[in-house]
Amino acid sequence: MQFIKLKYIPNILSVIRIMMVPLFIYLFFGYYERIYLSLCIYLLAGLTDIVDGFLARRFNWITNTGKLLDPLADKFMQCSVLVCFTVKGFIPWWLVVLFVFRELFMICGGIIVLKKIKMTVKSNWYGKGTTAVFYAIAFAVFIFKLFNLNVSVVIYVVLFTLALMLALLSMVMYIIDTLHINAELKKSGKL
Repeated sequence: MQFIKLKYIPNILSVIRIMMVPLFIYLFFGYYERIYLSLCIYLLAGLTDIVDGFLARRFNWITNTGKLLDPLADKFMQCSVLVCFTVKGFIPWWLVVLFVFRELFMICGGIIVLKKIKMTVKSNWYGKGTTAVFYAIAFAVFIFKLFNLNVSVVIYVVLFTLALMLALLSMVMYIIDTLHINAELKKSGKL
């Protein structure tokens, strides 16, 4: 019985990460002069992402719910960070629109795959790498703001455009993976 409860720790951490999103937004706007508060929530969300992934893989606590919750939590936090940064004028709206479009596309694609082939496409190194790059870039922006470093908006645009390009590349890779899985299932007669 204890094993069953432990198996859901990664999912619980993903739910906690999702619940951190409104807190992050509140602290970012409500206490902007103390930006370290929202930075702490952001870092804590990143840490829970690492821990839930480690636990799921290390102890084979991978669930279909977790395969959906984990990337959803990432998407909520990433989009929230982008919107917050845009409202404060760090990055232009077009970057946010492209990121959100990509995330909506990935969510819709994941739902279609789940309904059609009754499975979720697991995250791969390129998705994890894209998330890590995004977290690193956003962390750098927080540090620039925390220490009042006068960094040009152009630098922010270049950094987040790089993150966007990686996100789009990972989206293409996921599409290719899904098409391969679909073809294999058709070939084996399971679809």
